[in-house]
Amino acid sequence: VKLSDAKGWFVFLHDSGIKQNTIGVLQSVVRPAFEMAVDDDIIRKNPAKDALKDYGKPAQERVALTVAQQEKLLAFAQQSKVYRKRLPMLQVMLGISCRCSELIGLTWQDVDLERRKVSIGSQLIYKNYGDGYKFHWATPKTAAGIRTIPMSDMVYHAFEAQKRQNFLLGIPRNVEVEGRSDYIFVSKNGRPLMPSAVNNAIYNLVAAYNRRETALAEAEGREAELIPDISSHNMRHTGCTRMAERNLNVKVVQYVMGHSNSGVTMDVYTHITEQAQVE
Repeated sequence: VKLSDAKGWFVFLHDSGIKQNTIGVLQSVVRPAFEMAVDDDIIRKNPAKDALKDYGKPAQERVALTVAQQEKLLAFAQQSKVYRKRLPMLQVMLGISCRCSELIGLTWQDVDLERRKVSIGSQLIYKNYGDGYKFHWATPKTAAGIRTIPMSDMVYHAFEAQKRQNFLLGIPRNVEVEGRSDYIFVSKNGRPLMPSAVNNAIYNLVAAYNRRETALAEAEGREAELIPDISSHNMRHTGCTRMAERNLNVKVVQYVMGHSNSGVTMDVYTHITEQAQVE
């Protein structure tokens, strides 16, 4: 297998409609396998090592909400009879900048309301490991993923509101996934929310907000100020951006985000969201 073979395979995947991010994941699997073959003196060079170098388009930059967009979206959720129940979840996502897998895996044992701290040490993955699609517990990719995050007032009150909501709705607390129970963000039967459910809730909220904003703008004769389509990952980006805007030390932001490298924190997750910040 030559370098040209590896590059040809990636071109084939791209032409078959495989997304660039997925191709990157495949390369991260194939490259170590060839590297082991090099270590075992089976081959001289790793053909997958530089196969993606200068290949394809750069990954699209993730969108972070501006302060104004964030405030408008949360206010809309607060006022909505339909989306109000998701407000605590949104506030926690923005306040601790966690991954979606970390969010849905949070249990009440991970939250210390008295000391106002959130402990993250694992993540809940919905994946097929040969036994059908189901939830599985997974350890963080690196030790940096294990962290204890202090709560802001917004996050503290969000957890309190979610606890009251779960109690009033009679949400079961004994649903287990691989021995763990008492999940915080759950469906009505007490099971952890699916990642798709989290993203759909965000998508539907933004769509509802934009419909109302479009109608108001038409009635008032102005241009609508719409919020871009976002996902749980954009919420994580937004939370990180808010920390950067407060001029928090980059090492502190890196710790909260659970990044093993501060370069990732600055180069990938930090956004300047308002032109006023560079004027």
